[in-house]
Amino acid sequence: MYDAIVIGSGIGSLTTAGLLAGVAGARVLVLEKHCTPGGLTHSFRRMGASWDVGLHYVGDMHLGSRPRQLFDYLTGGALSWNRMPSGYDRFVLPGYGLTVTIPSSIEEYQRLLISLFPREKRAIRRYCRDVTRAYSWMSLRYMAEMVPPLASPAIHLALRLRTGCALERTEHYMERRFRDPALRALLTTHWGDYGVEPARSAFVAHAMIVCHYMDGAWFPRGGSGQIARMIEERIRTNGGEIRLCQDVDDILIDNGRAVGVRVTDRSGPAPVYYEEHAPIVISGVGARETYSRLLPTTGPVGALTARVRDRIARLGHGGSAVTVYLTLDHYPAGVDGSNVWVNTSPGPDDLEQMTEGLCQGHPQSAFVSFPGIKSGDGHATVEIVSFAQPEAFERWSGTRPGMRGEDYEHLTSAMARGLIDLADTAIPGLKDAVRSVEVGTPLTIEHFTSHEGGCFYGLPLTPERFTADLASPSTPINGLYLTGQDAGMPGIVGSALAGMSTACRVLGPAGYPRIMRSLRAQVPTQDHAAPSHNTTAERTAGARRHRATVQRSRWLTPTTRDITLELPECATWEAGQYALVRVAPFEWRPYSLASTPGRTVRLLVDVRTKGMGASWASTIAPGDDVDLELPYGHWLVATGQGTSDAEAPRQRIFIATGTGIAPFLAAFEAGRRDEDILIVGCSRMEDDLTGRVGTPLPQLIRCVSREAASGTFHGRITDYLNAEGIDPEATYYVCCSARIVRDISRIIQAGGARVSFETF
Repeated sequence: MYDAIVIGSGIGSLTTAGLLAGVAGARVLVLEKHCTPGGLTHSFRRMGASWDVGLHYVGDMHLGSRPRQLFDYLTGGALSWNRMPSGYDRFVLPGYGLTVTIPSSIEEYQRLLISLFPREKRAIRRYCRDVTRAYSWMSLRYMAEMVPPLASPAIHLALRLRTGCALERTEHYMERRFRDPALRALLTTHWGDYGVEPARSAFVAHAMIVCHYMDGAWFPRGGSGQIARMIEERIRTNGGEIRLCQDVDDILIDNGRAVGVRVTDRSGPAPVYYEEHAPIVISGVGARETYSRLLPTTGPVGALTARVRDRIARLGHGGSAVTVYLTLDHYPAGVDGSNVWVNTSPGPDDLEQMTEGLCQGHPQSAFVSFPGIKSGDGHATVEIVSFAQPEAFERWSGTRPGMRGEDYEHLTSAMARGLIDLADTAIPGLKDAVRSVEVGTPLTIEHFTSHEGGCFYGLPLTPERFTADLASPSTPINGLYLTGQDAGMPGIVGSALAGMSTACRVLGPAGYPRIMRSLRAQVPTQDHAAPSHNTTAERTAGARRHRATVQRSRWLTPTTRDITLELPECATWEAGQYALVRVAPFEWRPYSLASTPGRTVRLLVDVRTKGMGASWASTIAPGDDVDLELPYGHWLVATGQGTSDAEAPRQRIFIATGTGIAPFLAAFEAGRRDEDILIVGCSRMEDDLTGRVGTPLPQLIRCVSREAASGTFHGRITDYLNAEGIDPEATYYVCCSARIVRDISRIIQAGGARVSFETF
């Protein structure tokens, strides 16, 4: 039995788990639905390049600050921070003829504003005092959740006396204080940092962002994905456990107290249902999700939570966002890593109008970030974000990524073109440098995070949220706590501080002083190039962590590495599953399992990405030790039900490009059928792996796109399928890049056949 169970692995959850495990020695279990920890604080990769899905910059990270102390403790001092340029934000407002670079101090900011708007001098000075006071007010709210109960009444009294304009609506404050609409627009341009437009947001939300960055901005070296993996290592070292691909279905209640969770383990080919029990349950998936889905809404528990659910319903939803992820051939001139905000709106921001314009390909505003520069990555990458109402995407609700149809693809293409065009007006040359484009919508966010409607900032930061007392770790259920942004404020620091508040509540009156002593203590110097543990079979629910040894490492082609690992004990998996391999101290990559179950693991790695995984695969040698977790994943069926061979019709057709052949090798080793067909695609015959893998293959059809070769089809796989047609009685298995899987699946589904593809 665990001391505490934490639902979700966002930064708030990891902070709470890390503090409980490290400070109190608690045995903590973290359950995460995704195949990687971190929630929105993680990175994804394509061909070696990476993008950070939820973290774009962090303030208040100077040495000695509370957030810095907290992250140094949680990561054992392993996390390094790159400081962004002093002008970390650039606001571009063409309708007012303004381009303003934001300085890194409140005093400089005040002087800049006065120089631009001298007639508003008095109001600007008052504004700078007001944001500072509102910031202090919110800091007191955090403190009230952390300190022992005896000190709490004094803090609550101070809160009542110092509320001031903290709970005034931002737009109302601006209209009341400033006459110049250009100044009002400038001050509120970055409301996307907290996700609620000025007409609805509380002034304290605005103030928190302004003050948070007034000492500059930072970004984690190596990208945001480093944060979760580093905290994960510390949690494991301190006796905790993190399980991936775990869906928490219910919070178990006994006599009005939380006693555990009911879970569906989706790490393997078939779901496994189980329960885990603990005297403390901590939810980091948001207040709305916790009260409406994880807890009963009827009976005694429903009666206990009815008031809270009603308050949450009254708040409504916050906004979501559309993000365009770009790879560039090069960065345009003048790009130094600073963020760029572009807003063409002539008046107050209206989210409904913004969404309508975005969907028509004419966005009004955008936030442009350059993760490759900020993280120190060698790839030229860009993120363009525009906020949107989730209702605009409701018609595709419940559909899977890559399977949403042509209308959705047309919509995302139009939005991408519009956002690239808008960004190019502020960053000339951006459009011409674009090499690849990928689009995420509110549906994408909801799919990976379970945030309803993709509202990733949680409960909207309106005045009603604070007056309803909904920014707290406490719940009406004994033994149940909230953590993360709904227990405090959004953003990485806001969520982390909320996670600290939750840990203080769980530990009781002595929690705050115990945690503060730990944060102030000297963090010991560690050799972070070495793994922090040496276990050979550490349980992670459906998957296990192993320490394997390299048996063989050879080149199949100049760009493909064939690696064989030996496990210390036999393991089981199925064709279509994958392993997570540690390729650097805090970096893991998924690779398809290309062999049948046992002690031998075979991997095929494409090194053309030139990323950390490619570097690892290129240099690994026999005798080297490798950490890996397996098995994860399964064949995902796009149409029909089930994936077993018993259900499959008379013929199986396998389709792959490059190293996508890997899971099929495992399937053929397990048992080929006479009717099986393997279709492989490559650019040139020198890239073809089929004659080099050493595995007996079924009937083989080669599609070669860039040269004519005897005995092959000259063209792409999609060309071949269109020419030859689809057998509706066959089952198709596809393993390629996401774009190629999408294109192939459309053709197969249009032909009436069932298609399955490997999913990470």
